[in-house]
Amino acid sequence: MKAGVIHCRCSKCFTVPARKRVRKRVQALTLLSLPEEVLLCVFQCLSPEDLLAVRAVHSQLRDIIDNHSSVWAHVSFKDTWPAPNTVWLFERAAEKGNFEAAVKLGIAYLYNEGPLLSDEGRADVCGRKASRFFSLAESLRSSSADPFIWVFIRPPWSPTGSCCKAVVFDRLKAEFWLGRYEDDKRSEALMLLEQSSQSGCLQSSYLLWETNRKTAVADPGRYLQCVRTLRDYAAKGCWDAQLSLAKLCSSGNPLGLEQRACADLVAQLFRSCPPVPRRRAEEVLRQGINDTMRYILVDWLVEVTTMKDFSSLTLHVTVGCVDRYLALRSVPKAHLQLLGIACMVVCTRYISKDILTIREAVWLTDNTYKYEDLVRMMGEVVSVLGGKIRSPTLLDYGEVLLSLLPLERRSAHFFSYVCELSLLYSSLTSYSPAHLASAVLLLTRALHHYAPIWPGQLADHTGFFKQDLVPCAVLLYVKCFSKDVPKDYRHVSLTGVKQRFEDEAYQHVSKEQVSPELCQILEVSDLEPHMVLPSLTGHPADIHTFLSSPSSNSKRRREESLPVHRGSFVATPTAELSTQEETLVGDMLDWSLDSSCSGYEGDQESEGEKEAKDGERMEKSSTLWELFFIDLESSLTQLVTNTASKVQRCSSYLILRPASAYK
Repeated sequence: MKAGVIHCRCSKCFTVPARKRVRKRVQALTLLSLPEEVLLCVFQCLSPEDLLAVRAVHSQLRDIIDNHSSVWAHVSFKDTWPAPNTVWLFERAAEKGNFEAAVKLGIAYLYNEGPLLSDEGRADVCGRKASRFFSLAESLRSSSADPFIWVFIRPPWSPTGSCCKAVVFDRLKAEFWLGRYEDDKRSEALMLLEQSSQSGCLQSSYLLWETNRKTAVADPGRYLQCVRTLRDYAAKGCWDAQLSLAKLCSSGNPLGLEQRACADLVAQLFRSCPPVPRRRAEEVLRQGINDTMRYILVDWLVEVTTMKDFSSLTLHVTVGCVDRYLALRSVPKAHLQLLGIACMVVCTRYISKDILTIREAVWLTDNTYKYEDLVRMMGEVVSVLGGKIRSPTLLDYGEVLLSLLPLERRSAHFFSYVCELSLLYSSLTSYSPAHLASAVLLLTRALHHYAPIWPGQLADHTGFFKQDLVPCAVLLYVKCFSKDVPKDYRHVSLTGVKQRFEDEAYQHVSKEQVSPELCQILEVSDLEPHMVLPSLTGHPADIHTFLSSPSSNSKRRREESLPVHRGSFVATPTAELSTQEETLVGDMLDWSLDSSCSGYEGDQESEGEKEAKDGERMEKSSTLWELFFIDLESSLTQLVTNTASKVQRCSSYLILRPASAYK
């Protein structure tokens, strides 16, 4: 442009450049954009290997994981066991307060399962390490749980050389209550209980009270002080003390209280019974564990209990551990029998005078599982249950009821018979033990023609009225005395409980003819529809093998076998699974058994059989409400499945994303 030349501002000579529109770049949201509290919740849901992968992504994530012990304290070691290359992960988590890691490390060093100590693998070295992690696990266990170390170090010990269990016992015998004493070691056991009680173990204090109780009965003043001490232990949360105090107050009035106050003290035990949390059925069913499988497992556990002459309390606590484990963690159907026998090994060592050894338990499964499989499952059970092995059972509340209003001997045996029958049916686990025990007593008094069937004394001491218990009592009657029970491959009905109570010690109470006039006795018009649940079993032609001996892996061999009488109580479970699904579940899941699993064999239905069964199922679902619940269940299952898949994809994306993506 020349100097002095002025251009006009027309559109030809002068044009104002248009302003470009600048788009603001939206900042990408990354894992580092989340609040620290959210990150902690995410990290606690990861496995140890995934946690290490996330830790290596960015320095900020590494600092969060290293500086917050809650991340390692809550990390899950599900289905993993200490190995030479992962033992440091378990040790790190245990030192940060992870109960599961501490328990599994203690068991691994005690039984020499997992870590390899090469030349240092002597009993004293393993014992010191095992005692260290067992002591740590005891300090981390739930406040409502009692010490559990005795389950793993209880004799018999190795008769030759140094024993790892003996090393752990010597190092920890003064820290925790270790178990029941034998008659020849009474003085030594009492001294250990004194030391454990002084260190703050409430269970040891109660055991000392039990020992001193017999000597205090002769002196009224001393006995009154003894009962007051028991009341203090009960107020601190000791379940055995609460149970003993309730039985004392139901059979008398040792504290000199008013009659109403004494009844309220017993009723408080029934009111404080924790409600049974409903199992997350969709997770359990997704693994193929249905009600019939549970029936078969419990029936087999009853046979083991009868063969080994264990107490009914041991059986009830064992089944309770199985149910609580299944409510918290899913189990493949190939390991359901392993779970059951592991729970029985743990409970016999915790409760019974005679124990079930690990090698004998493996033999009872016909060597379907190995020694180390059972050891590791014991660790899984104790860690998942938080060390709480003993929980309130149906028998505990039954003892209080029978001390309050005793029954005749035959009626008492019938009460115990119905209690064990109730273990077979998962539909009865929705009731609390206190409610179920009261309903069993109501059913017993009704069938044995006691009048009145539910006196006011029982209502005052339990807080339950007759109308509260009638639905549960009718359901007990329908389920426990139904002739439609699963059958094994020999087409023999699974009646372990019935055969157990056919013994003369129980006055052959299981052979008793049950009165069909229950509705008239309970003043119920008829069996209401919601009380009659779907049948457990289908036609004998629909039966598949559930628990079987590994020596009989061929279907042809099983078909050609001859029926054998069940009274011999075989050690190998040979029960079957019916293919009839639950009516309200419909076709959500595939119930066919995986034939690749060890010790199991399953047949798959053809499409025509499935369509025929679907038609029968729809004919049985005659009401609109049943159809509505089928659709609702299917929708909820689909929603849960989609959500789980999204979470899995998200977690894998976060783990595999490179560090450069966060810069």
